[in-house]
Amino acid sequence: MISYLKGKIIYKGDHFAILETGGIGYQVFLPEAYLLKYKTGEVVEIFTHEYAREDSRELYGFGTVEELKFFWQLIGISGVGPKMAHKIISAYKLEKLEKAISDGDLAILGTIPGVGKKTAQKIILELKGKLVTGKTVSADNEIVDALVRLGYSKNEAHEAVGKIAEGTEGAENKIKAALKNLGK
Repeated sequence: MISYLKGKIIYKGDHFAILETGGIGYQVFLPEAYLLKYKTGEVVEIFTHEYAREDSRELYGFGTVEELKFFWQLIGISGVGPKMAHKIISAYKLEKLEKAISDGDLAILGTIPGVGKKTAQKIILELKGKLVTGKTVSADNEIVDALVRLGYSKNEAHEAVGKIAEGTEGAENKIKAALKNLGK
């Protein structure tokens, strides 16, 4: 089983990249954020899940172990296969998905193509209180609360916080980024 790859991106497609390592090119399905972030020719490290079927093998890649663990939890749910799990992880930042599940927020999950109301309910039922991604959402909750105190609705605040660029550090910088996302 292939669990990790380090190599050079030699090609990027719509939902995948070809990663050359050791003279072999691996097609790896990646979340949209990583396809935008990684440049052709760049050396990257990717945590992978190898999905083998009778007629094909697919590699699903993630930039963090936490995303890989979340992927494993999703595919453990009846009716959620690797393609749907990959779509879910591609749709939003991990923290936003974790918060939506812990809050029982069907609306967020329902916006993901291919995830209907019943599937969203099943995901929430199966994973609420069981997430093992290792991430906490308390810092984001503080940012949401600050935005609500500034007069924004909770939904607007959650959406703005979910769009904050990865790597933004500190509450003040996160609030500034969220306000920018809100157009203020």
